[in-house]
Amino acid sequence: MRLYPTRFLNVIRAATAFMLSVFFSAVVPISVHAQAEILSAERASSYRLFMLGRHLEGEGHLDQAITAFRDAARLDPEAAEPLAELSGLYARAGRAGDAVSTGEEALSRQPDNQTAHRILGLTHASSAGSSDSTPRDAKLAVAHLEQARGTLLPDLQVELTLARLYLQTEAVGRAITLLEDLVRDELGVVDIALLLSQAYEQAGRHDEALATLESATVSGRPSYRALARLGNMYERRRQWREAAAAYERAGALNPRNANVRRRLARVLLEFGEATRSRGVLEELVAMRPRDAASLHLLTEVEIELNNFESAESLARQLIDLEPEGLRGPFVLAQVFGRRREHQAVVETLQPVLDGARARDVRPERLVGAIARLGFAYEQLDELDAALRIYEEAVELMPRNLGFQARLARAYIDAERHSDATRVLSTARTDHPGDVTLALIEVELYSSRGNFDRSEDLLRAMLETNQEDPRSFVALAGFYGEHRRLDDAVEVLESAEQRFPRNTSILFQLGAVFEQNDRFVDAERVFRRLLDSDPEHAPTLNYLGYMLADRGERLQESVALLERAIEADPYNGSYLDSLGWAYFKLDRLDLAESPLRAAGDQLQSNSVVQDHLGDLLSRLGQHAEAIEAWERALDGDGEEVDPDTIERKIGGARQRIAR
Repeated sequence: MRLYPTRFLNVIRAATAFMLSVFFSAVVPISVHAQAEILSAERASSYRLFMLGRHLEGEGHLDQAITAFRDAARLDPEAAEPLAELSGLYARAGRAGDAVSTGEEALSRQPDNQTAHRILGLTHASSAGSSDSTPRDAKLAVAHLEQARGTLLPDLQVELTLARLYLQTEAVGRAITLLEDLVRDELGVVDIALLLSQAYEQAGRHDEALATLESATVSGRPSYRALARLGNMYERRRQWREAAAAYERAGALNPRNANVRRRLARVLLEFGEATRSRGVLEELVAMRPRDAASLHLLTEVEIELNNFESAESLARQLIDLEPEGLRGPFVLAQVFGRRREHQAVVETLQPVLDGARARDVRPERLVGAIARLGFAYEQLDELDAALRIYEEAVELMPRNLGFQARLARAYIDAERHSDATRVLSTARTDHPGDVTLALIEVELYSSRGNFDRSEDLLRAMLETNQEDPRSFVALAGFYGEHRRLDDAVEVLESAEQRFPRNTSILFQLGAVFEQNDRFVDAERVFRRLLDSDPEHAPTLNYLGYMLADRGERLQESVALLERAIEADPYNGSYLDSLGWAYFKLDRLDLAESPLRAAGDQLQSNSVVQDHLGDLLSRLGQHAEAIEAWERALDGDGEEVDPDTIERKIGGARQRIAR
């Protein structure tokens, strides 16, 4: 940080101050002629030495300048200005200790000397900003800078430094008063507006903070820092378009700043401009190939664009760049997770987490990886391993709601109901009124067949959580499953009035209609949802599968399902839907690949295995068909008729025996 104004202003201020100290050193006013008589030869010599010191410093002869200032101070024992200027020289030379002692010596001669107060204030302020500062540094800086104010020419450095110290010492009101005056007097100085915006933020006056910075960046000549801060303020308000525009302007002023480019890329990603985000990051990585943060973000962008091969390559580059780091393995596991390669997730993350725990890495840094690893074990039907992961996570982070919820659900899946009850009891104490925990408790009672208790809990949750759409969706889903269509529709229509833009409500309404064989109404609702969100993949899949399963408009069904898969290419449910649509079209050649992929991924999904068995039977691969149907019988049993599958197995065995 530059501590002092231009050399020209220093000369003018110092010379003026010295002359004033000479001319007005007498206790009582006297005439100009009397002043001339009093001005001694020693004082005249002192003044000449003072000006010589300034000249010598300007020429870079610091030792000679120091001698000149000392001689000037010796010739006029009452003058403080030579010592004050010497204090400034020491400060400019980086000799903070000498600057302080000499400045204090000047104040012993003239306690209200503004030059000495200025140098002492700025020097103590510099110390207050260092890593080894003490509260005393800031206190001394404030005291001296307040004394340095009120010069004939406004000293912005003093004013702004004092304002920063006020913010640092929680004197926000004084900072705002000072800065509001400065903004009025110094129009167009963006640094003042930037600091005032920060002061408003610190005071909780967020709208004024934003308005101040917006006005300054529109009317003045905004700095890189002002635009970057404006972008950050928009970002925190989730105003992605405005944030991107601010970061782009900041980047134009400081093209090599990696941080602002990364922020721009992340905002573009949030704004749905993933391709533009990738372009920004590719330029940055080309410019800084070893910038791990940019490489990491580019990997995430490629994942968002479903460019998994590129994402995997980038993740491995990140691992090579940071062999002991966590980001590379974590994002590589994210790639595997999106491809539903759950065993690869386990093989990637388990050794990394074991090593991180051995190195005492803070558990909070491992949250995402632990969650992904536990989920992978669940998908591999290794429930004991998943439970172990979640139990360890809760032990490390006892109040973490996410892991408490995951552990309770895993206990329910393992039919360890008493353990689930215990975890939920603790979690409710830690997070009273949480909707997620209430929903898991509903699952617990439903798994025991206590549907009346489940309904009571859902209704009570809705009464106390009217502002959470999940409460409405959960109760309507319960009614839909129990064929109480009118009750479900009433709940969801009420929810839609309250949350008109929430897609989960319309999606649940369509599902409820479909579950109750109201297919025309279901399609109408799904079409409404797609009108507002044309790429909503779950709706594309649900509607496409509904048409395929009923054998209606199969070409349209395929088109809908292809759009869903474009959004999530490795989603086993979507692949099964597409394969089933092709099967209904009698395009077995096109059905085989997606149905096999879905079958490999969703081994315990009875419907998926049943579909695969039907395809294999039609292809004449009866032994494989029997294996698929047997997996269907051993699976979750949802939406299949075991007797029908048994008959299909019997028929296939007869064909093999012929």
